[in-house]
Amino acid sequence: MVSADPGSFRDPASRVVHDGTRVLRLLDDRGLKAWQALKDTSFFEKAVDDGRLIQAKETTDFPTDAAGALEHPRLPLITYPYEWTFSMLKDAALLQLGLLADALAVGLTIKDATPFNIQFVSGEPMFIDLGSFENYRDGEPWIGYRQFTRQFLFPLMLRAWVGLPYQPWLRGDMEGPTAGEMKLLLSAGRRLRPSALMHVSLQARMEDRMSGAAVRDDLKDAGFSVDLILTNIRKLRTLVESLEWDHEVEGWSDYQSCTHVGRDRDAKGEFLKGVLDRAQPEVVADLGANDGHFSYIAADSGAHAVAIDGDEPVLDDLYQRSHGKHMSIIVSDLANPSPSQGWAGKERPGLFERVKPDLAIAYGVIHHLIYTASIPPRSVMEWLRSFDCVVAVEFVSPDDEMVTKLTANKLDQELHHGRTEKEFRTMVAEMFDVQSERRLESGTRILFELTPRER
Repeated sequence: MVSADPGSFRDPASRVVHDGTRVLRLLDDRGLKAWQALKDTSFFEKAVDDGRLIQAKETTDFPTDAAGALEHPRLPLITYPYEWTFSMLKDAALLQLGLLADALAVGLTIKDATPFNIQFVSGEPMFIDLGSFENYRDGEPWIGYRQFTRQFLFPLMLRAWVGLPYQPWLRGDMEGPTAGEMKLLLSAGRRLRPSALMHVSLQARMEDRMSGAAVRDDLKDAGFSVDLILTNIRKLRTLVESLEWDHEVEGWSDYQSCTHVGRDRDAKGEFLKGVLDRAQPEVVADLGANDGHFSYIAADSGAHAVAIDGDEPVLDDLYQRSHGKHMSIIVSDLANPSPSQGWAGKERPGLFERVKPDLAIAYGVIHHLIYTASIPPRSVMEWLRSFDCVVAVEFVSPDDEMVTKLTANKLDQELHHGRTEKEFRTMVAEMFDVQSERRLESGTRILFELTPRER
């Protein structure tokens, strides 16, 4: 049975559907014509070979209401820009600009400029919306420019020039900040930079003066050319490359300096290897992944590792080391993960609608949920049980030195029940079977290998 991808409906010329095992792109007459123009170029073959474009092959097995169809490989995981680190969004922006320049060289253009058309595969950005390519019409401006600034450039500026994370903004408004909003956020000195005058102030003035359609017509009447667009692309590329985020140590980025980390890391790794060997998972969710040490172990075992953490600086460093690895990196607060949103609340499925692990690693995380986020211990364990998979979890006693720090400003009556080892074991017995366990050197931490009990 064919089902429509909830995030692919805006372009009637090219829409993605699933039929259980295959990912198909259904094309109408306009979409088929654009595809034929794309596939006949040397650019397409080269971009697919170097991993910048998703693979596609024509198929004759498709619904009768389509003029043609392409089959794509199924990606291990879909992630969204509000879950990416700064370097991920920056690399995606450079990919978008590079592909546009190469497409223009063979008479094509890209009508969209949104990071939602890009996914990360083995640590590298890949453009997946082949329906965005179409023939370039002489005199047309780059119609994706405004979208590029709002969803790529301005979020990067927000982090690099203002010092604010862009993820909450993109999560709250997936279209990104307008030029007018960006202008208000920049300091007077930043606004006077030539790049800000061109891409922020000038565009803000045009937003105030006329509608998007009128802007397009006005630019077209001015007489655009490929050379002018390429010049703009080169300037944008130079600007994006210059944007840097000097992230200082914040949150748990300095996690390795904690006493227990160096003391317990090898023991945790050996325990995890045993769990991986027995479970043989295809997908491993590393909840609270921090520097990705255990994600690496999972990836090296042959699984696809999903490293999830709310600490962007440490995940940005992990991304820089993840190229070529079977790993996805997601910035998300586990106590407030990415929700389902967009059209009808289904266009962009929530984080744990997309992440379906065969094994969940919960090392060094449940005590932070319990003591920092004030999540009741039972709720935490019920959440882990909801994955319906093997769980490698670390129990941390109330007597542990880290818990003592986390609760320094809390009274005992302000803390939830279920924090002791006895209470933890009772909760575990209701939801899981214990396959193995190991008490760590400190005596205040225990690793458990849990398998879900039948409901």
